Amino acid sequence: MSDPCRGALAVLALAAALLSPAGAPAGDDAAHGWKESASGRWGRLPEIHSGFSPNGISLELTLRPGTGVTYRRTGPWTSDNAVLQFSIDAVSPGGNEYRAGEARFPASATIVFGKDALPLGARERVKLFFRQMWKGFRPSGIRLTYAWGTRLPVGSMYRLWEEETVFILAGPEEAGKKISTARRLSEDFRAAYGRPPKGPVTEVLVEAQRESGEKGAAHASILFRYPAE
Repeated sequence: MSDPCRGALAVLALAAALLSPAGAPAGDDAAHGWKESASGRWGRLPEIHSGFSPNGISLELTLRPGTGVTYRRTGPWTSDNAVLQFSIDAVSPGGNEYRAGEARFPASATIVFGKDALPLGARERVKLFFRQMWKGFRPSGIRLTYAWGTRLPVGSMYRLWEEETVFILAGPEEAGKKISTARRLSEDFRAAYGRPPKGPVTEVLVEAQRESGEKGAAHASILFRYPAE
């Protein structure tokens, strides 16, 4: 890559750090390294009862319209196994889940391979930066997101961003049920990108939100264990 391209990407990275709508800070480090933030630049936190362990998080939430929360924890980890359990009692059909910036998942967990990337090239990286500036920044690296969807069939797997693949675990028809799954990350990565990951998991995110236009509160629970052992 030429020096001008490197310089341009460095400037864009600095701007991303300053402009990223990662959420309003809602406290210092949570237990065992988890950090909590309200979803969106001006988001409001839901009612939360949380529990933490060295390898996981459990949440009981009352999601009123316009509230949401994100929990982040940084690694690295080399474990290949994760366990997820979702439950939510009210799910309304949402926007276009195939379009980055419009997809909104009532509950999700994202695994970030921060040292991995697709060979997009400098021009495509710049275009991706400006798309994310408009639609919201995601962690850098290749990402696997396991989500409770609002429209797409259960079992769907698709690219939301160039470097983010979504797996739909449940939808409106499963509202009120408890959905549990054990995932082998290397297999999901290979299914999405045709090869194994090149590096470890560097970050995990657990998120829940309810759109401001929805009516009434939704009650949700999330259990996420990684590493699963």
